[in-house]
Order: sequence, then C-alpha cells, then structure tokens
Amino acid sequence: MHEYAVVSELINALLPQAETIEGRIVGVILKKGELRILSDQALANAFELLAEGTPFEGARLIVELVSVSVSCSSCGYEGAVDHVSDEVFHFAVPILSCPKCQSKVDVQAGRELFVDRLSVQTPAETDSR
Repeated sequence: MHEYAVVSELINALLPQAETIEGRIVGVILKKGELRILSDQALANAFELLAEGTPFEGARLIVELVSVSVSCSSCGYEGAVDHVSDEVFHFAVPILSCPKCQSKVDVQAGRELFVDRLSVQTPAETDSR
C-alpha cells in the first residue's frame, strides 16, 4: 500500500511547521483529487499509526475530495466529466473526454494531493473546557 509512503512523506514535510504551533493539532485536512487512486481509509489508518510520537498523535486525517474538472480546446467546454461506475470495484471512474464533442481534454482539477490546513486546539480552548 503506497498510502503509508504518502502519509510518511506528509508527516515528515509537516513536522517543522508543527513544532512551531502553539496548541494541539486535532486535524489535518488533506485535499485529494478524484484521479488519485488512494484509499481514504488506508490513508487514515496510516496517519493514525505513523503519527504516534509526533505532534500529530491523536489528530484526525480528514480527506476532502476534489472532483475532476476539464477543459476542451476543440469546443470550449469547461467543467465536470461523466463517470463510469464499476459495481465490482465499488467506485466510479471519470471519463477523460469532452462530454460535448468527445475530444481529448486537459485536466484542470482532480490530480491534487496537498494539505489544505491544520485544525489546532489552542491552549486557551483547552483551558476553558
């Protein structure tokens, strides 16, 4: 599972910033493009395991999906694409051709994988509880 390698890199990249944060990190919000073939559950499991002993221990990894968006240079279409559902594999695969003219398209969104933000519980919030 390459989700563990992805999460390991994510934590290592965030550690320098995390060590400067006052308060407890309670959430890491990750934007993941629809074209990224990564299991949200495997990412969450890897995060829980690999966060032990770091400032992220006890935090939750929250994955927000970024839908595929394309542009077509042939007809000018910009927007979403159709999907083919595969019940056997329990997921839908985007069709990367123009829904209007079936030409080749350029992917504008849907390949992302980045940390969007951290959710932090400040010392003042902790003291007031």
